[in-house]
Amino acid sequence: MQTKYLLVALAAVLIMGCASGAGNEPAPLTVAQAAPTFTQEEKDQMTTEEKVAIYNSQEEEKNQIICRRTQITGSHRKRTVCRTIAQIAEEQENARRTLQDIQIGGAAAPAGGGL
Repeated sequence: MQTKYLLVALAAVLIMGCASGAGNEPAPLTVAQAAPTFTQEEKDQMTTEEKVAIYNSQEEEKNQIICRRTQITGSHRKRTVCRTIAQIAEEQENARRTLQDIQIGGAAAPAGGGL
């Protein structure tokens, strides 16, 4: 009986010794993980948020999608608008440039005495 405990303890020590050895760093993964596959029925049952989350987990940051519910002008209804992070950044940069042009007088001021 004591022999079994001694063998188990010895095996545990050996395993721990091998795992903590210097220079035993795991090799980097070189095989890309395959994208999960779903049946059409599973896709039909997924919400937009679930689909976006799966897509975003497989894409680099600039291609990830962000969806927002926005109010449609002149309506009480809201709709979901989805854009990539790159598209959002480009729109923000264009808006910043336009505002800057208006402030320094580089672009015509809006009609009606706006700003």
